[in-house]
Amino acid sequence: MGSGSFGARLAAFVAVAVFVAALSAVVLWTSEQARRLDEAVTSQVGFVLSEAKASLETQLNLGLALGDLPQVDGLLSRARTALPGIQSVTVLDETGTVLFSTNAVEVGELLPVRTGAEAGSGVSGFWSEERGGERVYGVGLATSFDTAAGSLLVRMPAGAMAEPMRHYALTLSIGAVLIALPLALLGWLAGLRLAAGPRRSLADLATTLEGLGEGGRVRAEPSAQSPQQTLGLPAAAFTDAVRRRLTILDEAEREVARLDELA
Repeated sequence: MGSGSFGARLAAFVAVAVFVAALSAVVLWTSEQARRLDEAVTSQVGFVLSEAKASLETQLNLGLALGDLPQVDGLLSRARTALPGIQSVTVLDETGTVLFSTNAVEVGELLPVRTGAEAGSGVSGFWSEERGGERVYGVGLATSFDTAAGSLLVRMPAGAMAEPMRHYALTLSIGAVLIALPLALLGWLAGLRLAAGPRRSLADLATTLEGLGEGGRVRAEPSAQSPQQTLGLPAAAFTDAVRRRLTILDEAEREVARLDELA
């Protein structure tokens, strides 16, 4: 194998190794960032819902019916602006009918009812789930007697966080490429340097073995570092043994030729 072929193979191996390492790092970091982003969004939505829930339950404790509460639209509008990407903030009664919503089209719509008790977090606990193409976060509304009065929902598109994650993954990939290219080059140069000694030893060994085929009279000049020192192989002993046997064969051929002349 020529020097160019070896260098090309080494470069390909280093490039593949660095690419796989960089890709693995990008995937792991992106997955971790996605998990953290989801936790942050869930935490922020939970905070928004808890504030709105406290305001609504304060009015419910005054004896007002959920559908008769004043200034609910303003409260829901403020809640919606607290987090980018929110599609709507909605108040439902016990049957799942939308009483108030930041999206007027949803008023009167009948939505599936889920309570915190179903999620194992109590009558008015916080919960979240995927519904079709949206992510729904909810919290139950309770009266002063701890009875269910309705629900408060935040609805977001399921892919609301996809664009930030794509941007993060792209930025991370560009950074990985900028780091990986110099590393791949350094790895290739280091591999060539480390392989230079063994390649010289193998070349010397090949020259010596080729010389043996010419009657054992050709000896390769020893390199600065012998093959057995570099490769850990008894190459010198092997070549000496082959040389001795070739010498014996040469002497036997000469003797046979002398006997033929005498005959």
